[in-house]
Amino acid sequence: MIFLLIFSAVLFVLYAYVGLRFVMTLDIMSNYKYLLCFTLFVFYCFPIIGIILYFNKIENNLSTLIHWLGYTGLGFVSLLFFIQAGADLLLLLKSLFAKGHSFDPHRRAFLGLSAKTIVGSIAGLGSIWGMYNATKEPVIKRVEIKIDGLPESLKGFRMAQITDLHVGSMITGKFVKTVTRKIKELNADMLFFTGDAADGSVQSYGKHLQSLAEINPKYGKYFVTGNHEYYSDMNGWLQLIEGLGFKILVNESQNIIVNDATIMITGIPDRGGGHFSSFHKTNMEKAVGGMNPSDLKILLAHQPKDVEYALKYGFDLQLSGHTHGGQYFPFSLLVQLAHPFIKGLHKRENTWIYINQGTGYWGPPLRIGTEPEITEITLV
Repeated sequence: MIFLLIFSAVLFVLYAYVGLRFVMTLDIMSNYKYLLCFTLFVFYCFPIIGIILYFNKIENNLSTLIHWLGYTGLGFVSLLFFIQAGADLLLLLKSLFAKGHSFDPHRRAFLGLSAKTIVGSIAGLGSIWGMYNATKEPVIKRVEIKIDGLPESLKGFRMAQITDLHVGSMITGKFVKTVTRKIKELNADMLFFTGDAADGSVQSYGKHLQSLAEINPKYGKYFVTGNHEYYSDMNGWLQLIEGLGFKILVNESQNIIVNDATIMITGIPDRGGGHFSSFHKTNMEKAVGGMNPSDLKILLAHQPKDVEYALKYGFDLQLSGHTHGGQYFPFSLLVQLAHPFIKGLHKRENTWIYINQGTGYWGPPLRIGTEPEITEITLV
């Protein structure tokens, strides 16, 4: 309930600003302005209705339509908000530094109309481009990670990572089949899935993940929970994912023998999991306790913030997701304030961390400055 109130309030500010600063200042008849504002209000309601339907597990063709209309509209309106706010800021700065200068009112009206045309056009084209980027086939990001003292038998070892698929009413089995095909073509030695598999119920959307069962890497496939696993049917989704052949690591490690070398794979649940289940509260002592020495230590953690654990326990590499790379600019600037890293390869002390941009998307079907990703990681 609190989340819904906060979500509604934030959306209200966003939509109201666009209505007041963009729609109501257009040089068109008042009736058309009111019609556009009413349309804005309807699209403001769609995402809220979608959230209510989601938490009440109402999943049908109508709910799918509401999600598509709501989140597609939200993507466009949010871009309009950011662009209009930027234009207003520039106008404010100009007015502060242009005091005392006369200005032709006819020229002002013309420039105002031109500015509205530019703002609306950029938001429209940005939405089209962003939707294409969000819904296209995931790209293969090839990353080489240099590990000091890496045993000869692990040089060239290849791992695939997917994360944040978010299958549900907007991302379906057709998309997942494409992901499956591309991973099978990679033929990596190991597969990691770092959380946020789905949104909604197993009964409605579980079938969308079935093709992942076709992937059988030589050294196994591993899954850790993201925050979205806890929002619907946690046990149901985990049971299904395990049935697809994934080893689910909840505060658990496994040693994998590769020729004469040992890789320790450690998985921890999303850092918010403890609010939903005491078993899913992060416990690194439990996760690494009693493990034999290894040549390479990999931590699977949904959120990049968990790099603090990777550093403390001496992991060579952490693989994460969660941020979607910020998903779309300029919203990505806000995401960057909340996380130490939002995409790509980084290093803290002796620990590498790689953040996949997300294989699917969440919310608005929009990606600007990011793209859906399957990662191929090669050890060198």
